[in-house]
Amino acid sequence: MPGPILENAVDAPIPAPKTAVQAAPLLAPIQATLKDDETAITLHPITPTAAKSLPARLVEYLHAEFCAEIERGCTYPMEDAIALERFREYWFGTFAVVVLKGALEQSTRLLQGQGQVNWEEVCMGTFYIKPNYPGRCSHVCNAGFLTCAPFRGHGIGSVMGKTYLAYAPKLGYKYSVFNLVFANNPASSRIWDKLGFEVLGRVPGAGRLRNSEELVDALIYGRSLV
Repeated sequence: MPGPILENAVDAPIPAPKTAVQAAPLLAPIQATLKDDETAITLHPITPTAAKSLPARLVEYLHAEFCAEIERGCTYPMEDAIALERFREYWFGTFAVVVLKGALEQSTRLLQGQGQVNWEEVCMGTFYIKPNYPGRCSHVCNAGFLTCAPFRGHGIGSVMGKTYLAYAPKLGYKYSVFNLVFANNPASSRIWDKLGFEVLGRVPGAGRLRNSEELVDALIYGRSLV
């Protein structure tokens, strides 16, 4: 379930507020179970410092998944794939979460690079949390979501949405805004509707998407985190 973004993928990310920088290293992983098959999963918070030591093949895999999503042209506004190093800063430069199959101890070993790993079999998704605006408005955040192709349709998006609502307030954010939820992506809208977001507005014809011959409206979603 890819998500909405405001900033582009060229400029450096908006700096996180001090509260987020201070709180991020203190956040613990969250364990969950998929409802459809009771698969154990762990959602690992990743600070910019921790991102530097992520297994290279994991970052390469997520980069490939993100570029494939851009190429599909239905959810993110970018038209061209971004380079690996730019992806690393774009996705992990503020705060991110990586979703791995398995319980806490097992998935932690994978993140530490212990053993050979086929990431297509264990990496289920990822999302980031960033300020939506700079400076005095940086307590308003947004997020971008990516469910890895092998695990779509298993409820990963809902789990990531719930985890986002668990982490964002702990990082000190007070409100969440999603800028571009395309109106022809009902799966994404169902998740945000269920999690208590409301539609703040609609941007007519905001997207030239590959899955529509007509321009697609974008919904702006918002929710208090207090």
